[in-house]
Amino acid sequence: MAFTHIWHKLHLHRKKVTLLGLFALLLFGSEAAMAQKKIAQQNKPGYDDKKVHYGFYLAAPLTKYEIEHSESYVNQLNDGNAMTVNAKLKPGFYTGLVLNVGLAQYLDFRFVPGVGFYGRTIEFDNAIADPATGERSSDEVTISSTMVELPFLLKYKAKRRGNFRMYLVGGVKPGMDLGSRKDTSTGEKIHTEKYDVALEYGFGVDIFYPYFKFAPEIRFSHGLVNQHKPVTTGDYPDYSQSIQRMTNHNVSFILFFE
Repeated sequence: MAFTHIWHKLHLHRKKVTLLGLFALLLFGSEAAMAQKKIAQQNKPGYDDKKVHYGFYLAAPLTKYEIEHSESYVNQLNDGNAMTVNAKLKPGFYTGLVLNVGLAQYLDFRFVPGVGFYGRTIEFDNAIADPATGERSSDEVTISSTMVELPFLLKYKAKRRGNFRMYLVGGVKPGMDLGSRKDTSTGEKIHTEKYDVALEYGFGVDIFYPYFKFAPEIRFSHGLVNQHKPVTTGDYPDYSQSIQRMTNHNVSFILFFE
C-alpha cells in the first residue's frame, strides 16, 4: 500500500518531479563544466618541468640593530643622570635577481643576490651633547649602509592547488657593506664592520599567472656577526663604549617575479 501511495503521488506531480530533476542535472552539469574549465585554465601548467628559472624581486624591510649593552653602560645606570641607548625600527629597501634550481619535486635551491639600502638608527637619550660644557640632550645616530647581499636559500614547496602554492624558505645570507664606518679619524660617533652573515627564514605563496609567477613573501633575517667596532678617540667615546655588541635584524616583505 505504501509503495502504491508513493507511486500515485509521483504520478500526480510528475511534471514537478521532472522539472526538479532537469534543474538538478543542469546544476551539477554546470558545476562539473566549471570545474573542468578551471582545470583547463590552469596557468603555466608545465612550469615545474623546467629545472632552472630566473626572475627579480623588490623588497621593503623593517630593520634595526639588536643591541647588547656593555658593562660600563650598566655601571653608569646607577647614576641619577644616566644615558640610555636603544635601537629604533626603520624602513629600508633592497632589490635583486633570482636563480632558482629545482632539486626535487618539492625542493628548490635559490640564489637571490641583491643590493640593499638601509638606515639603522640608535637613540642616545640624556647623552652628552657638548663635550666642552657637559650639556646633555637626546641624540639619534643613523648609520646608513649600502649592502651587497648574497642569500643562499632552500625552498620547500607544498603541492600546487590550481594556480596557488604555499612554501617555506630558509638559508644563510653573507653581506658586505660598501660604506662601512671603518675610518676612526672621520669623527663619526659609531663605527661598523664591513662584513656580515645572517640566518634567514620565511614563508610565501606562489601565484601563477598566464605569463609569469608572482610570489609575495615574508622573510626574517638575524645577523650573526657583531657589527660594532669600538671607538676610543674623538669627542663621543661614551657612545661606542656603551655598546658591547650589535647585530643586524630585518623583517622583509618581498615581491618575486619569475
